[in-house]
Formats: sequence, C-alpha cells, structure tokens
Amino acid sequence: MVCKSPRKYHPCQNAMQSSPDTLTGKIDYRPDIDGLRAIAVMSVLCYHAFPSALHGGFVGVDIFFVISGYLISKHIWEELAVNSFSIRTFYARRIRRIFPALGVVLLACLGIGWVILSPGEYELVGKHVTGGAGFVSNLIYWKEAGYFDSAADTKPLLHLWSLGIEEQFYIVWPLILAFLWRQPHHASWVMPSILGASFAYSLVIVQQNVVADFYSPLTRFWELATGAVLAREAFQRYHLSNIKRECLAWLGLALILAGAVMLKSDDLFPGAWALLPVMGAACLIQAGEKTWLNRQILAHKWLVWIGLISYPLYLWHWPLLSFARIMESSTPLPYLRFVLVMASILLAWLTYRFVECPIRSRPRSRKLILTLCIFMLALAVAGEAVRKLDGVKARQLSMLNADPTTLVLGADRSKLLHECGLTEEQKPLFQYCLSSGQGSRYALLGDSKAEALYYGLVRESPPEVSWTMIGSVSPPVPDGEARNSQQVKNQLALQTILRNLSIKTVAWVVALRGIFPLDEKTGFISNNQLPVETIAAYSHAIQQLEKAGKRVIFVIDNPTFPDPRSCISGGVTSSEFLNQFLRRKENPRCTIRYTDHLAGVRAYLEFAAELKRLNPNLFIYDPTPLLCDIKHNICTVTRDGQFLYSYGDHISDYANSMLARDILPIVLDIAR
Repeated sequence: MVCKSPRKYHPCQNAMQSSPDTLTGKIDYRPDIDGLRAIAVMSVLCYHAFPSALHGGFVGVDIFFVISGYLISKHIWEELAVNSFSIRTFYARRIRRIFPALGVVLLACLGIGWVILSPGEYELVGKHVTGGAGFVSNLIYWKEAGYFDSAADTKPLLHLWSLGIEEQFYIVWPLILAFLWRQPHHASWVMPSILGASFAYSLVIVQQNVVADFYSPLTRFWELATGAVLAREAFQRYHLSNIKRECLAWLGLALILAGAVMLKSDDLFPGAWALLPVMGAACLIQAGEKTWLNRQILAHKWLVWIGLISYPLYLWHWPLLSFARIMESSTPLPYLRFVLVMASILLAWLTYRFVECPIRSRPRSRKLILTLCIFMLALAVAGEAVRKLDGVKARQLSMLNADPTTLVLGADRSKLLHECGLTEEQKPLFQYCLSSGQGSRYALLGDSKAEALYYGLVRESPPEVSWTMIGSVSPPVPDGEARNSQQVKNQLALQTILRNLSIKTVAWVVALRGIFPLDEKTGFISNNQLPVETIAAYSHAIQQLEKAGKRVIFVIDNPTFPDPRSCISGGVTSSEFLNQFLRRKENPRCTIRYTDHLAGVRAYLEFAAELKRLNPNLFIYDPTPLLCDIKHNICTVTRDGQFLYSYGDHISDYANSMLARDILPIVLDIAR
C-alpha cells in the first residue's frame, strides 16, 4: 500500500497517533502534532550530532513523552466512550506500531557489531539488544552507570532508554484509565495525584542521584501523565477563547526554545528543568490546530513529513553516530556527522515506507501479532547468546593491532574471598574488601588502581603468599581530624591494617588523578603545584604503618591513556579490499613519547620524591619502565599483540601479571 498524504488519515500515520472513530467516521488527525514531533526529533538529532549548536536538544525526548501520553490516552478515552476498549487490542496495536522498526534497527546493530566490534564491545551490544527487545533498556543503563561505565557515545542502543520508560508506563496506564472511566468521580484527584507524586519524587531524587532521576520510570511518568491530562480535557471538550489559544501556542514554543537553548547536559535534569519542554509541549497541544502558529508552522508539509518518520528516525540516528564514534576512536568530523544524519533520514524513510506501512496497513490478525512477537523474542535470544558467548571471540579479528580479548581485568576475581579484616557491617562501606587467603602478610591500600594491580599480585604469588586489599581509600587525616564520611572510612581502613599483626608489608596504590588535577585531553597534570596537605596526609599514614612495624611501598601510577577501546585499530575483516572501508582508527593519544610523559607528570614524581625524603624507609616502585619502551622513547597501550590496559587508564590482566612478576621479589625481600 502506498502511504497517502498526511492531511488524510491512513494506517501509516504518525507514531502513537489516534485513529478515527470507526463508529462515527470522525477523523481527528492533527498535523500540527506531527510538526511538534518533528521539532522534538530534530532537536535530539542536533544535540547528538552537534551538541555545541544546541546544548539542550535532549529535551526533545520529554516532548515525545507528552505527545505520547496525549495521543494514546485520548484514543483510550474515545474507545471507552463507545465501549470498544480492549487491553488485548491496545497491546496488539502497540506491537504493530513499535516492533517492526525497532526489530529492524536491533537486527542491524547485531549485524554491524558482528563486523566492527571487539568481543567486549559486542558482548555489551548483545546485552543491550536483549534489553531493548524487552523494553527495559532504561533499567539496564541505570544499573551500568558509574565509574566503570563505558562512554555514552560508544553505546549504540543507549537511546532506547526512552522507549523502555514509555512501554513501562503503558503497562499500567490503560488499566488506570479504564478504572477512572468506570469511576469518573475519582478522576479529578487520581490523575493529578499520580502526576504530582511523580514530579515531586523527581524533584527529590535529582538532588541525590541524577542518574536515577534520568532513567527511573517513576520520575518520568509525570511527563506522560501531563499529556494524559490534556487528553482528558480534550475529551471533555474544554473550551478556550481564540486569544488564549494563540497566547498558549506562542508560550509553548517559547518554553521549548528556552529549554533547548538554555539547558546543558550537566544541569540537574530532569527535575524542575523538565517543566520547560513538558509545559511547552502541553501548551502547544492545548492551543489546538487552528491557531496561526500550529496551522501555518507546525502543520507545514515538511515538518509533518519529518514527524511521520520521527520514530524510525529516532531509532536510526544514534546507532549510526555511535558506530562512527567507535570506528573513528573519537568524535567524528562535522562533515561525517552531517552525512550520518542525512543517512539516518534516508533509512528512516525506507523503514517507514517499506516496513511500517506494509505491516500497519494489513488487516489486524493474530498471526501477524504472533509473528512480530516471535521476531522480537528471537532478537532478545540472539542478544543474550552474544552476551553469554562473551561477544563471540572466535570472529575474525586478526587484522587488528592487538588481540581485543586481552582488554580484560580481574578475570579471576571470583576466586577471591570477600574478606579483609573488616566486620560484616563495615564491608559494605568499601568498594573492595578482598583476600586471597587467611593470615595475609601483604596488603594493598588504595583505589581502583590498587585493584588493577592486586589481581596480578594474587595470580603470580606462590601458594604460601596471600594478599589482602581494602579500597577505595585515600590517605587519612591525623587522628581525630576526620571531617567527612570519606575520611572516616580512610581512618577505618588504616586502623584495620594497623591492628592486623600478621601484615608486614603494605603497598599504597592510588591514581595520579586522585592527587593532581589532570588535563582531559592530554592526561597530563594541569597544575604542577605540589599539594602540601596531601603530602602531609600520606606521610602521616606511612609513619603510622612504619611505627607498627610494617614496611610501606608507594607504587607510582601508570601513564594515563584514553579508554583502550579507542586504541583498537586496523582492518575489521579478513578482506584487504573491505578493510579499505572498514578500518578502525586509533586515537592519537594511544601512543605518547616517554619524555613527554615524564614532563607531563613532573610534579607527581616530585611528590613521590618528597615522600621518600620525609620517610627514608619508604620504598618507591615505578612500573613505567615495564610499560614504556624507554630505549625508543615511546609509551603505548599495546605490546606484542596484547593490550596493556583494560578500561580507562587501568592496566589489564596481561600487564598486572607482568608488573607482579617484577615487584614480587622486591616485596618478598622487604618482608624478610
């Protein structure tokens, strides 16, 4: 079936649009809402492709939420009015609307990932495909968020979080509306209560945990419920004067523009800031299609056309930008991002024309719904298989600069004991509480850099040598001067080590960036001033340990590199011809001169030297000669086809074993 003009109703009209009342023959299609949807998707595209041009373009998603809540709730009210509403029919309609384009994009991501992604990256995509197919992406990304999370622009399916929130909302919302239809006297307080409670919860959570506020369905339901309140008023034929409608329309546009222009990614969002796009979209919808702004601007044929393909356009644009970011190992050049946006528009139209239209124009049938469900289930199973197979390591990866399967840290962490001398009540306070055996004579204090070295020490130590680790900690202030919870934790960790009479050697391993501020682009120290208070704190802790009869080793941090996944380079296939087009570029910062490294961390080396001067018995261990080729004045992320680093600037299992074999004789000698 050929899709007709958007001015008339047809089965391929806009996402989540209400259809005509089949009993009255009334056509309630509003082209201005398609135009509003176009503004929403274009703001998201602009933000993702050219964030500096539209800092707050992410508010387009909030506009989508309001539109969705309005159209679907209005449709449900109308069906309830003629006693034709059915939960089964509602979800069948959702499946026909959501599954086809989503399934195509998920399948494409699995196929592209098979070719260009490393096992670790592909394993993550498999996990996200399963989450996308199950409409729980927001919960998965919420759980992943944190220190060890991958960069957002290297997650090709990150944008599916919003789809997860919508579908979670529609699990319960139709049932609530059906209840309110049968008990109309409750509607006046139930809907505002749901909206108000969700909004209030968002205001509280955003101050405590921005990530939770962003991904939680409970903090987003008020945005969809706002659209639902508008739908109820529209159903009740709530009237406004023409002047008020015109004012509402311009106010709505002003609020949306204010949000898109003023907001930035580091603002506490959604929270109260989400009122700008939500209220803006609500004003434009409430103003109605007959206002000049809605009729002449939003209902323009080109905006309507973008609105019609907005759903597949939203689905396609982010994977293209994300895969390009992975292949380029940095943000793609502006011209390439523009080409990718144009490509996403073409793919969206093709998906709309040849996938969505044929499926949505077919008569409703149980067989069609079952087929779509099986297709989505198969994608979920395929994604889970990719995850279970660790990204399918057997794929052709021999043309790359190094074996990406060596991008691993802590492969044997499951063999370690969750024990470090702390009580059961104290353990949850620390990120790391690990032991390789009872009666440890050797301990590590520090942060995630200590953890990265710890696995190698345990792996390479003889059976009779066991290690304990407590982290993440920084040096404590003198006794009785702890001013915050972190300093109290630091003192608790130190006292635990001091009281353990069996421990004779303590290695202190902390990240360079925990002592000095680093330049984000170079990874070098941005302020070379020696931190006198930090030196005093470390020196005080070292003296306490030495007074307790323990030898202390201070481990110099490794060179700082970008995420090693951006250092994967070379052809991604076994074909030289295809590799001319499918070649991963290496981040330029994956290789640095050794002399540049020394100059960039000069203040840090002076810091270590000052610690040594203040504590003559302190042993300073510098692993840099093992991680860099000093003879050839070069430091790299890889060596002999192996990755020296795992995530961020943390050493890999390959490197921590190499360092452990070097430092263990020193440690054992010191302990004698």
